Amino acid sequence: MKDSKIGIFSALTSSKWRILGIAGIVIGLAFIVNLIRTIDFSSATATIARIGIFGVIIILIPYSCAALLDSEAWRKLLSSTKRHPSLKHIFLVRAATEALVITVPMGSILSDPAKAWVLKRQYGYPHSSTAASIVFRKTMLGFSQSILAMIVAIVALCNPSSFRPNGIGESLAWMLLGLALVVVAVYSVLLGLLCNASFVDRFHRWLTKLPFPKLAQWFDRKEPHFREFNRHLGSFRDIFSVARFTATYLLFWIGENIETIIILTLLHANLTVPQAMVMEVSCVLLRASTPMVPGGIGIQDTGYASLILSNGNAPEIAAAFVLIKRFRELVWSIFGYALLINTRRHSPSFTKQEPVLDAEMIATEA
Repeated sequence: MKDSKIGIFSALTSSKWRILGIAGIVIGLAFIVNLIRTIDFSSATATIARIGIFGVIIILIPYSCAALLDSEAWRKLLSSTKRHPSLKHIFLVRAATEALVITVPMGSILSDPAKAWVLKRQYGYPHSSTAASIVFRKTMLGFSQSILAMIVAIVALCNPSSFRPNGIGESLAWMLLGLALVVVAVYSVLLGLLCNASFVDRFHRWLTKLPFPKLAQWFDRKEPHFREFNRHLGSFRDIFSVARFTATYLLFWIGENIETIIILTLLHANLTVPQAMVMEVSCVLLRASTPMVPGGIGIQDTGYASLILSNGNAPEIAAAFVLIKRFRELVWSIFGYALLINTRRHSPSFTKQEPVLDAEMIATEA
């Protein structure tokens, strides 16, 4: 099968993404222009220089640890395929595909099929074997993110003394709590459906009855893939697995909060720890709600800058914070694209032969 048929790279430029992609870029650029007009970024370089190389290295540590934690959790999910992927390989696949999340419109959506593509091309995993781990990982990321937002909002509201006048105050915490409760409810329903063994079968039967003959026939032919997908989901449907992965991804999101606290501390910003966490989870949710904007560029930055300034900090501190945050993403995106380009250039010998589905192998053995 040729690379052009695999589709992930052609999907980035397909017509169905162009309108959303262009709109996302325009929106992001509009917010960036407005932010540059509002804040003088030229004075931020001196502020960042005072942090020093050692400070920059410290800033890069929390997310690096969080990325390793995410890779290990995903590796355990992939272990349901009866293979034993190494942490190194999964870490490299994650780094390569997460670059799309940071730089491409709708990247948070496109990165998931990219993960399946790289796993198949580089390590011979059939899509039916990786789909369950990717879908479950995505669900757990959103579920744990909303739980953390809810916890942060509740803790902040229980400590009103941590807020100062005209800064990040209780109104934002109440808004965050309301939004977090809605998102938790949505992901709870989705998680419940994935943990229902009969749901996937019923959903497949519904797809085969669509009033579009060719599409319905296509889904009918994919029945073995749906069965395989359902079988792999069964490996982590129990309550203990859900609790374990929820805790793991809570630690992942806490890593980003620790990064924010470290940056604000090094910049001597006027924000308490509860305020910093409310700011971080609010801006992350804001970014997640605008997937068409590449990396939430402009929108997330405006959120950070506005909340830092509202707490009485100097403009150069807000500008320096935004630049440092984006610098970390730039480093990871360069690393990820280098891996992705290397993946396209090197074609392992097993990609010339389609791997046999796990379900088919089980049927043969039976």
